Amino acid sequence: MPAELDAFIGSFARATFFQTPLWLDALRESFPHFDTAYLTVREGGSLAGVMPLVRIRKRPFSYLWALPFGTYGDPLARDETARNALLERFFEMTQSPACLEGGVVLFQGDVPARLPGGADIRMEECRLVQLGDGFEAVWKEWSSKRRQLVRRGEDAGVVARLLESDAEVRRFHRIYVEESRGWGGVHPYPERLFLELFKLRAQGALFWGAFLGEELLGAHIDLYHGEMAQAWQGGMTERAGGFETGAILIKSAVAEACRRGSRLYNLGASGGNPGILFFKESLGGREHRYPVITVRKRLLALVRGRGRA
Repeated sequence: MPAELDAFIGSFARATFFQTPLWLDALRESFPHFDTAYLTVREGGSLAGVMPLVRIRKRPFSYLWALPFGTYGDPLARDETARNALLERFFEMTQSPACLEGGVVLFQGDVPARLPGGADIRMEECRLVQLGDGFEAVWKEWSSKRRQLVRRGEDAGVVARLLESDAEVRRFHRIYVEESRGWGGVHPYPERLFLELFKLRAQGALFWGAFLGEELLGAHIDLYHGEMAQAWQGGMTERAGGFETGAILIKSAVAEACRRGSRLYNLGASGGNPGILFFKESLGGREHRYPVITVRKRLLALVRGRGRA
């Protein structure tokens, strides 16, 4: 099954790193209360569709997501019949009495015709950069001010390169933890997840670091798979902003995506933050909207209330 699964997922150019066993394995190794699996549909004995999912255990209850943390859990299917069958089975699983919440993040944007009662559909956004014409064309799409600031940072001696050791990843994680304290949500992710992903650098999980001499100003995780390169997590020191570190890192990541033949660079969601949106649009990012479908039990509010007590 693993070889068959890898081959099937690899046959979809639009499949993302998040839909691969690499991502699910990293989650399972990093979060002891996560169980990962794939729903499958077969036709004539051969795979016709797969859908990744994570069951998050919080005894005696659970949460079912495809996928957690806002990552993409679209079914990969040969046809609409197989896709619909996977989604119907997923939502059937969310009806278990022990499942307090279930949800699916559909990056491809197609809402299934049949949804369980009470399902909530929320539209999320990200910014995509088209890479089809190569890096020089992408660079020209950046605002003139952004290009000027990047050159100034590079002239000051900032160098972007791949992180090379667990020790460098740990340095990056400490920077990320310090910066992410005020972000809220799921942050900060555990160091273990960063280290698990770092093991996958030969499979497309790259850690870009920006250095001024020996000083690490910040770093960025980018996930390369199929047609899309995905900006995932970053962290910067207080000094990083004075050198346009974030844009320098993205420049390197985008150049690598172009070398790999990626068609898109996904700058990720912005959470409605105007400053982040302005930054991403200055890099040539264009809006892409997609649905997040959630089913919640009434009991969830009570359980969360007890957890805060």
